[in-house]
Order: sequence, then structure tokens, then C-alpha cells
Amino acid sequence: MAQFRLEVQAIKRADGRSAVAAAAYRAATSLHDKRLEMTFDYTAKGGVAFSGVMAPDTAPASFGDRETLWNAAEAADKRADSRTAREVLISLPHELDDVQRHALVRAFVQQSLVARGMIADYALHDPDAHGDQRNHHAHILVTTRRVTPEGFGLKGREWDNPDAVKALRLEWCEIQNQHLRQHLGQDAPQVTHHSLADQGEEKEPTIHLGPAASGMERRGEGSDRGDINRRVSERNQARKDGPAKLRDLEDRLSAGLERGPYPIGAVIREFEAIHATMVGERDGWARDLARLQRPAPPRAGDIVREVLAEAAATQAIAKGRLAATERRIAKGRARRSTLVRWVRNPARMIWAAHAELNALARAKQAARLAEIRYAVRRDWLSGSEGRAFLAARLDPEKHAAEAARREGRTLERKIKRADKRIEAVARTRTRLMVAQALGEETLVAPSQMGLGVGQAVREVDRRVIEAIGRHPVAAQEKGLSQVLALARGKGLSPGREPSGPDR
Repeated sequence: MAQFRLEVQAIKRADGRSAVAAAAYRAATSLHDKRLEMTFDYTAKGGVAFSGVMAPDTAPASFGDRETLWNAAEAADKRADSRTAREVLISLPHELDDVQRHALVRAFVQQSLVARGMIADYALHDPDAHGDQRNHHAHILVTTRRVTPEGFGLKGREWDNPDAVKALRLEWCEIQNQHLRQHLGQDAPQVTHHSLADQGEEKEPTIHLGPAASGMERRGEGSDRGDINRRVSERNQARKDGPAKLRDLEDRLSAGLERGPYPIGAVIREFEAIHATMVGERDGWARDLARLQRPAPPRAGDIVREVLAEAAATQAIAKGRLAATERRIAKGRARRSTLVRWVRNPARMIWAAHAELNALARAKQAARLAEIRYAVRRDWLSGSEGRAFLAARLDPEKHAAEAARREGRTLERKIKRADKRIEAVARTRTRLMVAQALGEETLVAPSQMGLGVGQAVREVDRRVIEAIGRHPVAAQEKGLSQVLALARGKGLSPGREPSGPDR
């Protein structure tokens, strides 16, 4: 089945990385880094099916060359801790062929990256010869600065918002599903960008092995990450096998229970009562879920900005007034230099100079004071008292939000399981009504449901299928039609229609 993956990471100088080196490695080519005066040659690496550079129409034509592009990106950033590029790593559907995967990547790059003014350098990688042959993936290096006809401009800060990555994951999910349906038909496998928890799955997610751990695992050597994934897989398999083992145990224990023939009408009424109870319970959980408020947990950055907001606003105003004072003084001096009455009156010139210097000193003092107040708050936040304040603000609200989210996921799982049980009871009730329409008067059933509703439903369902199977197929069809007509008239939910000779 197609797998979903989209991860974003920054190429940071602080980590000793270079955008030129990253581009050379991912495209399996040789590029010269002018900033480092080094050539990065990865031509022997191989494994690259397709690669290319896609840019907006407004970008310089020279940026179509990979070496020129990434050297320009490195030159545009002067800081030692700059982020010169971002990498988007995506898994590609193994159900498509190479050409279809290439078209999928280009469509995603054009619609979600280039259309937003970014230049993207992509490389489609084949699966490793010794690894999982379904592991088709692509690396997309994206510029961090806005591109203009003259070159790179200001930084694009959209990516600093976590919601931007969430939106990108949704877009990759939608375009991937669109291409899967386009090439494989409406029944094509589909992917989802939601986490296992958001999907209501009780499975634990595994962790990414990475190249080092993957190599160790291929050589038969154990790795810490591989051990973690194996333990997660064992727990997930135990969760998957648990319900089946429980059903088998219940069926074995039920062998010694007392059984007897009961009027089939009484059994139908019992199942109607079970169905009504289950529906009421499920609807109660649905109401609880609707009432449940799940606020987003606060982020430390939001609280820091809240604390610094007033001081930052005061600092900005003070800087603005200082700049306005400097412009006003410069403008006044320029005008006075052309007026004869000012030039011939030294006293007035001295008085004006003193007034200007005093105004400038007051504006500088206000700006400096605002800067100090901002720095004091910022330093307080980074100290022990500030960290304690952040922890006190974060913990209760974050815990409450997480608790509400966990409760919501629990209710969603309960509703999902209840829907399956309700459907099973409705289906068995329909079969009981078909058996009654065929003239069956009694049905052997447990005298009590000591092992739970699930075991009783399974046993009754098995016996009613045997009872229906003793009648001709034509009679079964007629009985089913009568039951469905009766159910529609009474507004009942008959469950899924039985099919075949086991009705």
C-alpha cells in the first residue's frame, strides 16, 4: 500500500552544512562551493532516477544552473548561523512507474513551492539495492529567500510558522491521491497525512532508521533504532492479535455453558434490545465528543511574545521617533544653510544647534531606555525566574489541552468500535428475521450471556446461518425481500444485506 511521508529540515551553517554540498549529494553530481573553496564530487554515488531545477518565471535565467543557484544562495546569507536552504523529503508511491513518479513530483513542486515564489532543486532516488524495494523517495532543496529578477531578496518567513508545514503535508497528500487515482483508477490505494492517533489507530509509530542504522540492519548487525522498531512492531502485533485471541478464548469457555431451544421471536426481541442499548451508548459518547473542547496547547514562543509585546512596542515607537527627529534635524539644517538671515546671525545658529542637539539627545535617551527595558525582560525570560514563569504558564494549559485531546481520541475509538458491534448485531437480527420468515420457530442459543454480548452474537449468528442454509436459495431471496420491506416500513436499521447461500 502507498505510504505517506513528508519531512522538512533546514540546511544550517551552524551545523557545518552547505547548500552547495547538499545539492551535489542529492543530485549525485559535482559542484564547486565558492564560499568554502571546495568541490563536492558525488558523481560516483548513483541511484538518482531524475533531477532538475524549477524556478518562478521572474527568477534570473542563470539560476537554472544548479551550481550558480546554490552559490548565489550561500552568498546572499552573511551570518554564521544562516539557514541557506530547506529540504523537503517525500516518499513516492511504489505503485507508479518512474515516469509517473517524476510527473507527480514536478506537479507538487510547481503547485506547492514554485507557485509561492521559491526555487526548488529536486532529485528522485531509487530504492537502495539492499533495502526495501518500495522505498522510492525524493529530496527537494528549497531556497529560503524570495527571488527577484535581480537575484535573492528578503527571507521568506512563511516557513517559520508550523502551520505552513501542516498545509504542505495536506497538499502533498491530496496531489499524491489525485495521481494515484489518475493512473490506477478510482479504487487506487490512497494515503493520509493524519497521524496514527488522529486516525483513531491504536498502533505505535516506528521511528526513522536513517542511513547509518539502515546499513547496520542490512549487514545483520543490531542497532538501537532497529531494536526500538522491533519492540514497537511486537507491541503492535500483540494489539492486532489480542481481539482474535480473546474471541477464541471466549468460544472455548462457552463450550460448557447451558444451551436450549428458544422461540426465535424472543431471540429477535433480545437482539433488538441489545441493538438499542448499544446505539444509546454510542450516541452518548458522540454527545460527549461534541461537547468536548480541545484547545490547542500553548507554545512557549507565544508566551514569550506576550511578555515582550509591550516592551517591543515601546522600543519600536522610540526608534521611530529617533529616526523622525534625525530626519527633521537634517532637513532643518539643509534649509538654514541657504537662508542669509541665519548665516549672518551666529547667535541664532548656535541656539538652533543647541535645540537640535537637545532634541536628538532626548530621542536617543528614550530609544536607549526602551532598548534596555526590552533587554531586561528578555534576559529575565532566559533566567531561572523566567523559565519558572514559562513552566508555570505552560504546564497547566498544555496538560489540560493534551488531556482533552487524549479523551477525544479515546471517545473516537470507542465510537468506531461501537459502530462495528452495532453493525454486527443489526446483521444478525436481520438474519434472525429472515429465518423467522422462512418458518423457523426455535433457535438453540446460550441460556445466558455470561461471556459477553460479542460471544453470544457470534454463536447466534453461526446457528442462524445454518438454519437459513437449510432452505432453498429462492426461498432465502423471498424471505430477505420481506424482511427488508418490513424494516423500511418500520424505519429499522437492518444492517448489511446477507449475500449468498449463508443468509
